[in-house]
Amino acid sequence: MNNEIFNKIQQEKLHNHTEDVVLDKLEKLLTEKEFENICTCEQCLFDMASYALNTLPAKYITTAKGDVMTRLDEFEEQSQIDFDLKVIQAIQTISKNPSHA
Repeated sequence: MNNEIFNKIQQEKLHNHTEDVVLDKLEKLLTEKEFENICTCEQCLFDMASYALNTLPAKYITTAKGDVMTRLDEFEEQSQIDFDLKVIQAIQTISKNPSHA
């Protein structure tokens, strides 16, 4: 086994594009008035992102072409709605049950 290749895969070649979308949506949604009183400490943000990511399908990419194709899929209206709903659900769930004092 070539550990160097596995290290490279972990560090730079394999990427879950869904993470980018969730983090972007989370950042945008948390600026909206309806979420102004939501805790945005590091732990809550990680919990919200994790919650949403665990409910959405992963979209792993390894090339620039894969990134472009995945981004094109994002423009579908249903995809946008699904992402929004899952991230909103994550915000609401974590804000009601934060894992900090």
